[in-house]
Amino acid sequence: MSAQTSTSPEAETSPATLRFRRDQISSGVSRLGRLRPGGELHVEYDPARLLPRDASVRAADIMCHVRFYPGGKERSGSLQFRPNAAAGPGLFETLIPPETSSVEVWFERREGTDVTGWDSRYGQNYRFAVTPRGLPLPERSVDLRPQAQVDPTRIRVVEDTASKAHAASGAGSAALRTGLTIRAHVGPSSSPLTAWADIHVFDASDDLIHAGTIALQKLERAPAAGEELEWHADVYQGSGGGSGAGVWFRPDAHTVQYRLYCQVRDTLYTDGILHQFDVPTDAEVRPPGTAW
Repeated sequence: MSAQTSTSPEAETSPATLRFRRDQISSGVSRLGRLRPGGELHVEYDPARLLPRDASVRAADIMCHVRFYPGGKERSGSLQFRPNAAAGPGLFETLIPPETSSVEVWFERREGTDVTGWDSRYGQNYRFAVTPRGLPLPERSVDLRPQAQVDPTRIRVVEDTASKAHAASGAGSAALRTGLTIRAHVGPSSSPLTAWADIHVFDASDDLIHAGTIALQKLERAPAAGEELEWHADVYQGSGGGSGAGVWFRPDAHTVQYRLYCQVRDTLYTDGILHQFDVPTDAEVRPPGTAW
C-alpha cells in the first residue's frame, strides 16, 4: 500500500508531550509532537481527572505508569507538581527505549497505602504508536475502493494540505474546524468528471473519530490536457460554543487521511496513494479563555 505522509521538521526532533486534561465528553487526551524511539516522552496530567474538586485532597499521590512494547518494560513515578502552584498539571518524564513501537499509559490515585482510583480508559490503557520517522498508519486507515483503477495519468495530487482553525459557526457561536485543500492534475477526457475523497480523522491515540466521503466540485465540462483543479472542504467539526448556542465537546482531531478518486462515465480512477497529515491540537488553535 502506498502512503504519503506529512509532518513538520520540528516534530521529528522535539520531545513528545501527552496531555491529559479533564473533559466533559471526549477523552481529553492530546499529543504534541510524535513519539520516536530513543526520544523524550513528557506527560502532563490534570489531577481533576482523578481527584475531587476539593483542593485539600491534592496531597493524594497520583502515579503515572508507562509500558513500552515490544518487551513490556515499565516505568512508573509520582506526578510532580510545580512548587507553590495553586493549579496546573502534574508532570512525568521518561525516555522511550530505542526498540519501542508503541507505548501504553495509565494512572492511579493512591491515598496512603490504598489505591482509590484509576484512569486507564476502562482497563484498556491509552496507547500511542512510536515510529522512527514520519507518521504511523492507524489500524483503521482508509481502504482503497476495490473497483478503482490506479491511473495517475487520470488524477494525481500536485499539492495538498490539512489545517485546523477557529471559525464562526453561525448564531454567534464558533467551533474548531479541520479542513483539507487538494490541488490535482486531471488527465484529458471526452466526458465531464466527478471527483471525491474518502476521509478518515483520528485522535491522539490513532483511534478513528470520523469517517466520510467528501464530494468535490463537479467539473461540468470535459477537462483539458494538463488541467489542474483545486478543492477545499471542511472534513471535521470539533469542539465549540458561543452565546446562546451552549458548549459542545468533540474529540481532538490529530490526523487526517484521504484517498482521491474521479469518475469518468462508468470508470473509477485513483492515484493509488493514501494521503495523510498531522494537524495542530485543539489547544494550539483554541483562543485563550474559551470554555471549551
